[in-house]
Amino acid sequence: MAKMIRHTMKEIRFCGGRFAQARGLLDIDVLPELIQYKRILIQTAKEEWRRQNPEKRRLRKGFEDNVRVALGELREGSTSVALVRLIEADDDALDIHAPDELDRAAEIIDAASQAADSDEPFPNDLPAQVIPMFGFLGQSLRDDEYIETTTRDPSRCARFDARIRQRIIERSQSSYEDEIDLEGEVRMASLRTQDGGTFTLHLEDGISVDGVFTTDQESEVTEALHKHHSLRIRIRGLGEFSRDGKIKRILRVDSLAKHSLREERFDPNAKPIWEALAEIGKSVPDEEWAKIPQDASVNLDYYLYGSAKEEP
Repeated sequence: MAKMIRHTMKEIRFCGGRFAQARGLLDIDVLPELIQYKRILIQTAKEEWRRQNPEKRRLRKGFEDNVRVALGELREGSTSVALVRLIEADDDALDIHAPDELDRAAEIIDAASQAADSDEPFPNDLPAQVIPMFGFLGQSLRDDEYIETTTRDPSRCARFDARIRQRIIERSQSSYEDEIDLEGEVRMASLRTQDGGTFTLHLEDGISVDGVFTTDQESEVTEALHKHHSLRIRIRGLGEFSRDGKIKRILRVDSLAKHSLREERFDPNAKPIWEALAEIGKSVPDEEWAKIPQDASVNLDYYLYGSAKEEP
């Protein structure tokens, strides 16, 4: 059995202008702001999970599907909306939520808004590819309106308005550099007279990215090219991204790992076999379990093949 635990993450307040006398009503024109906030929240949480789990290649299964953010009650005054998470848990679990990467992502977003407000550097753990997403937040707000979110410090809120939005946009250059963790198929490689060469990596989402490799990495890259039907490589290093967060090219390869498509891939997040068997066992009615002979371990051949029965 499972139940849903309600965890209130924070309040999002729409302040000023038409919200000042809203009396707890929310203009539907600002609903896109809540949708965009969730997008920023989820993308930041993904990158925070990757930062905390550098040894894992992929997000845990169903990561985004399990992120369910719902609106709570509307409250009077400056039209406050309670941002509530619905978390699935075992029926016998305590109604206690342990902070995770989504809660951490909310803190990072608050810190980014506060940094832009005070004209200070962004927090180091703000993912670079998330920054352009702030440009699509607050587009429905009027000049005298702003968004305010509660933080862990009850005496200080994080504010977002047209001025802060413009500051963030100005910091988003036409392109930026960030760490990469990519996996794909080598489609092309060419050698230079010195200092390695260039290659093209075809990613799982269909995008092809050009990059450079050193002479020390030459044999691994060329092997991956020759065996591109059965071999994939995972690259960690530095990449250049466009303003919309899409990778443009691989600037540096710090580490390179190969794996064969024929290998059985170990999933560290897969459910252990004993847990799977236990769940199957729970689904069988008690009356069916009662039909199993008590001496089955001793007389298995008797029950299966009709052999002579032995006394336990």
